[in-house]
Amino acid sequence: MRRNIALFAWATVAAAAALWIAVFMYAAWISAQRDAGASQAADAQSISEREMANIRLHALARDTENLRTQLEGISRVDVIGIADTIDSIGKIAGVTLKIGAATPESNAQRRDTESTPLHAVGFVVEADGTFPSLMHTTALLETLPSLSSVQSLEFEHVPVSGGSASAKAALWHLTAHIRVLTAVNI
Repeated sequence: MRRNIALFAWATVAAAAALWIAVFMYAAWISAQRDAGASQAADAQSISEREMANIRLHALARDTENLRTQLEGISRVDVIGIADTIDSIGKIAGVTLKIGAATPESNAQRRDTESTPLHAVGFVVEADGTFPSLMHTTALLETLPSLSSVQSLEFEHVPVSGGSASAKAALWHLTAHIRVLTAVNI
């Protein structure tokens, strides 16, 4: 009988150990399933975020299509077209306007000229007239219908020899340096 009790005790200890091993294996399996579920949820969220970003990008591209078309139209003006526009400003403002120079400008910061589609052209514009008409000309030059900026303005009072004193006081000379960006190759 002692032998049966010892055998029964060892069998009970072995069964208890097997049950504990089974419990630990089941806990490890549950942990692995939870980790796999968390990984799948993270992957699904990442995919969802990428799809949402893609949808926003497409919506932005669709919403800005007209503006991009307008910007491309403005930037596709050639140097002759820009010069004609500047020349027409003189007629509108009622001043004698002449373009002294139109030179391509290089950008020292830009290393690869092939990567940037915009090219800068510098214009030197001179005009003669009354001070109010030159100010009107300046306002028109600042609002050219192209990608441009007025770099500098120089006003000079020009004395006129002979004639009345009011004519002497009314003549002014303007020199403007304008930078225009164009997508057309120069």
